[in-house]
Amino acid sequence: MDPVVKKHFHSLSERMLEKDLCRLIEPYSFVQIDHIANRIGIDRAKVEKKLSQMILDKKFSGSLHQGDGMLIVYDVIPTDVTYEMALETIHAMGEVVDALYYRASKLR
Repeated sequence: MDPVVKKHFHSLSERMLEKDLCRLIEPYSFVQIDHIANRIGIDRAKVEKKLSQMILDKKFSGSLHQGDGMLIVYDVIPTDVTYEMALETIHAMGEVVDALYYRASKLR
């Protein structure tokens, strides 16, 4: 197989696996990894590896409990933009205070 085609094929199959996993785990808050692997028809180790990669890439919010073989899916908590805007305002005010201090020191 051509290396370029092989690379694109691998990328496409990984994205399709991610979409399938997301679709499969969507209705659950707790689900056994074996159940997911059986539903997709892929070995447990590959599913577990892909789920951990997806968690680290923030494709969904969850954690793997390897002792019980469970995937715990968390609800997505919406981010509060007020906090981010307050931080930006504080940073901008700090720059204003620094500029005023610089101008005041020139007057002396």
